[in-house]
Amino acid sequence: MASSAHAGAVIPARGIRLEALVIRRAAVRASRYALMLVLALFFLLPYAWMVSGSLRTQNEIFANLQPLSVWTFVPKQWTLASFQALLQLEPFPFTHYLWNSLFVAVSVTVVSLIVNSFAAYVFARIKFPGRDVLFIAFLAAMVIPFEILAIPLYIEMRIFRWVDTYQALIVPFVASPVGMFLLRQFFLGLPRELEDAARIDGCSLFGAFWRVVLPNATPALIAFGLIRFQFSWDSFIWPLIVAPSPPVRVIQVAIASFDSDQVVRWDLIFAAAVIASLPIVLLFAFLQRYYVQGVVTSGLK
Repeated sequence: MASSAHAGAVIPARGIRLEALVIRRAAVRASRYALMLVLALFFLLPYAWMVSGSLRTQNEIFANLQPLSVWTFVPKQWTLASFQALLQLEPFPFTHYLWNSLFVAVSVTVVSLIVNSFAAYVFARIKFPGRDVLFIAFLAAMVIPFEILAIPLYIEMRIFRWVDTYQALIVPFVASPVGMFLLRQFFLGLPRELEDAARIDGCSLFGAFWRVVLPNATPALIAFGLIRFQFSWDSFIWPLIVAPSPPVRVIQVAIASFDSDQVVRWDLIFAAAVIASLPIVLLFAFLQRYYVQGVVTSGLK
């Protein structure tokens, strides 16, 4: 009887401890979600205010900042005048600068994928004297600030007579140490047996690379493509230095031109910033799964 009573006392105690553990885990999960929600709001509120500002008049953009209220993020007078004004810019409409940026970013991305995938495969699979030293030298280039390279690079573009041309915006950024490293790490993780089987079936070295390695490296290629596209799309300092004229002006330089000594067109800046952010947001939204998979499997932290 005594043992039965003791067992009956133990079971409720265990139940209480289990219930406390469940409550503690639920509290930890709730606090984690609350923290993520706060961080999400912290990053999304400026973007929401930017979109809201693009739909306001010039005078209303900063009129309701203090104190914070619903009108800080919701326009009192909705208008598309800012977007209409962008289409009527002189000497070129804003769509001209948008297409310039799109052409440069796509060109840099495509050519970079081709060049850096070849280079990465060579560093990953082909043995030659000085391979590791050369690869370390490429990686060392990542720590050199672009500000140090800007002036020599500009002099080089002037010697080639590429100032104010698309070549100056594309060619200097074809090779990428980050891309070589990311793709090389991914190629090293692929089984050599795949390429050996292709070579036995009659493929050349290039054929094995093109038909076997690249199709299996899709996540890494997409991850690097997104990184390269965003880098080129967001580039401002170099296009401002080497290609500031309206015919080859890119979108970031065009946005900066709305801030002049005479007047700051905040309405145009907000509307143009919304347009400039859309391609990156949409690309990452559709390709996020491949981007995360490519970064994880290539060892890039």
